[in-house]
Amino acid sequence: MDERIFLSAAGHYPNVKNYLTQIGTRKDLERTRLVLKEGLRVKFYSDDAADDGTPDDLFFEGTVHFDADKKSWYALLDPDSFHHRSEALRGKG
Repeated sequence: MDERIFLSAAGHYPNVKNYLTQIGTRKDLERTRLVLKEGLRVKFYSDDAADDGTPDDLFFEGTVHFDADKKSWYALLDPDSFHHRSEALRGKG
């Protein structure tokens, strides 16, 4: 897998702040040594499964921003970027 960061997204909606505070997210940020910068486009993934229960991670992208009031990074997700790993393997993602 390319260097994606785990994020359990709050939905496929634009303008929803998805804070990068989850344990899996923090571990991936540390593992990849990704330096967050205002406006940086990041590739994310989340656990998901096909209808038959076969693991099929959800891939998506977003832009990171810093919330000065909460002193925390968050991502605004691109709703058009959501696709499953199986689609990427078939060349559709």
